[in-house]
Amino acid sequence: MFIIQVGGFLGSGKTTLMIRLGKAIGAAGRKVVIIVNEVGEVGVDGDVLEANKLRTVEITEGCICCSLSGTLQSTLRTVKKELSPDVVLIEPTGLALPKRINQIVRTSMVEPEGSFTVVLVDSFRIGDLIEANGTFFLRQLEGSDLIGLNKVDIISDEDVETAESRLQDLVPGAMIVRLSAKTGEGVDAVLASLRLP
Repeated sequence: MFIIQVGGFLGSGKTTLMIRLGKAIGAAGRKVVIIVNEVGEVGVDGDVLEANKLRTVEITEGCICCSLSGTLQSTLRTVKKELSPDVVLIEPTGLALPKRINQIVRTSMVEPEGSFTVVLVDSFRIGDLIEANGTFFLRQLEGSDLIGLNKVDIISDEDVETAESRLQDLVPGAMIVRLSAKTGEGVDAVLASLRLP
């Protein structure tokens, strides 16, 4: 079982990217399960995922990044035992720290074959995110294997360059992929980066 975490602040495009990744991975013959956290997020996520024929396990009692770490752990064990997926996609709340989620996964006793963390950044709002969430935003980025600079389809090429430069300044050497989860641009690059077994 390979675990992919897709993090980022509310409105960054996590659900849209998860649907694209889930469909592509499933189309390649792998069994995919998606675990979503609904608290504080748009409540249609589970419905949208189900409409796209992607199996979901919703955690609606609280934040999987902290108070419900036991619930995420038991959910992972149940998913592995009862569904035997090849890939599990986890969409935590926008307030989750990727390193904390990875720690919860490591202590869940599911022994994944591997894991990968994508943190999405809304390229249109990057300045506001840095200003309002400085240290926390940086901690999210530092916990990623890949930073997805999302929504590049709605800003100018110059603004995309500026946004990517700001991310490189914050996290030197980070792997950054420009994408539009909405249009699918760059999603193949994210898939290639996963290095699925």
